[in-house]
Amino acid sequence: MDAGWREAFSLKDLSMRFAPVFALGLLVLAPLPAQAQSTRDACTLLDKNLLTETLGQTPELREENGAGTGVSLCSWRGREGEGVRVHSITAVSQSIVGGTPLDYFKQHQGYKFEELTPANVATIEGPWQAGYLVDVTTEPNPDQLYVLTFINKNDTVTIETYGLPKETTVALAESVARGM
Repeated sequence: MDAGWREAFSLKDLSMRFAPVFALGLLVLAPLPAQAQSTRDACTLLDKNLLTETLGQTPELREENGAGTGVSLCSWRGREGEGVRVHSITAVSQSIVGGTPLDYFKQHQGYKFEELTPANVATIEGPWQAGYLVDVTTEPNPDQLYVLTFINKNDTVTIETYGLPKETTVALAESVARGM
C-alpha cells in the first residue's frame, strides 16, 4: 500500500495538481495595491494671486477643515460682504462601488435640478467633465451668492462666492479646473 500511495501521489504529480491552488492563494493573500489619495486639498486649489486680485485685498483665511482627508473645505473673506469658499471631495475618499464618480455626480446633479427651479440652477460648460451653477436667489441676485459645482478628473469641487459677480464665480472655477 505504501508503494501505491507514492506512485499515485508523487511530488511532481502533487505540485502539478496544486500549483493553480497555490497561485490563487498567493493572489488572495497578497495585499491590494493602494489607491493613491488625491492631494487636492481645498486650500491649495485656488491661486493665491488670483484670490487676492478677486477679493481686492489679501484674503483672510476664515475656515480650513479636512486637509489630507480627501474631503476638505477652505473659506476666505475679502472686502466687506465678499468671500470665497472651496469644497473639494476626491474620488478616492468617496469609496464608490458599482459606478463611476461621474455617474454619481450626474445623479446628484439630477437631484439638484429636481429640488430647485430652472431659474435657480443650470448646467454650465467648462474645462470639466460636468458642472452646474446654482443661483440661490433668482436673478437679479442682490446678494450675489453663487455656487458652482463641477467634477474634473473624477474629483468634485464646489466654488461658492459671496458679493461677487456670477462671471467671477465661473472664472474661479475654470481656474481651479485647469489647475487640476
